[in-house]
Amino acid sequence: MPSKKTDASSYKSGIASAVLSYCFWGLIPLYWALLKGADNIEILAHRIVWSLFFILLMLVVKGQFGATLALLKDLITAPIKNKTLLLLLATVFASANWLINIVAVTADRVVELGLGTFLTPLATMAIGIVFFSERVSKIRMAAIALAVCGVCVLITGLDRFPWIAVLVSSTWAIYGALKKLIVIDPSKSVAIEHTLMFIPAFAYLLSGSGIFVNHFVNGFSDGISWVLIGTGIVTSIPMILFSLAAQKLPMTVLGIIQFLSPVLTFFLGVFVFKEVVTWAEITALAFILSAVTLYIIGNRKQHSEP
Repeated sequence: MPSKKTDASSYKSGIASAVLSYCFWGLIPLYWALLKGADNIEILAHRIVWSLFFILLMLVVKGQFGATLALLKDLITAPIKNKTLLLLLATVFASANWLINIVAVTADRVVELGLGTFLTPLATMAIGIVFFSERVSKIRMAAIALAVCGVCVLITGLDRFPWIAVLVSSTWAIYGALKKLIVIDPSKSVAIEHTLMFIPAFAYLLSGSGIFVNHFVNGFSDGISWVLIGTGIVTSIPMILFSLAAQKLPMTVLGIIQFLSPVLTFFLGVFVFKEVVTWAEITALAFILSAVTLYIIGNRKQHSEP
């Protein structure tokens, strides 16, 4: 049975991992903006391919490459016992979320992306309550209600359906829940996810009569190919950190820390990308920030009680 000291250490490492991962994700639109000269799916495919190379190199350095191959073999030979389907589903939702993030930046909808990532903790909390039976205080329920109001304002007040906001929040909340059900070492889990994504991603880059291959080969002169290679690093580090955090923290605590990412992304959209913010988005943000404040108060009150 783990000691209280061990539990406290695990909790602190989970908090640190979550904070670092969401700082990465909150600022990553700056990186995607460097790739506006590339196709959205092309960027996603490169992100998968180069992330796999980076992760495999990391596993070799840590001496875990052989163990990861053995784990992959077990997942294939005993899929039910090892919850292979859950890992496959997590891979699909992670890929979808990455693509939405890229599209949001290339389509100049970073503010909506920021609002969507504000909604991700709401979805994460809901999953924690419904599927993991995590207890929620009245203050937290009030926070969730305020966030729901913000969603309603956003949907009814915009001149378009905020599909980026809705999809980016739902896909990532589902991914987080699936990761919580998969008890695998974080770095090995991420490596296997990328291995599953590699074949379709690489096949896409080879398609189109060599257009994407030529684009990559000729892109070293203007630097875009180096940026495409770098997607492996900016993707892998926060993914590993998040996998670690998801296993060590309750979904409700993870939901609070997730607010770091949308704050950073929203400010990027307003002050760096200079996007116009509508009254619907401002009103929705006010509701959501009020929800964040209430939720954090509720969380601190719960942890302060004996």
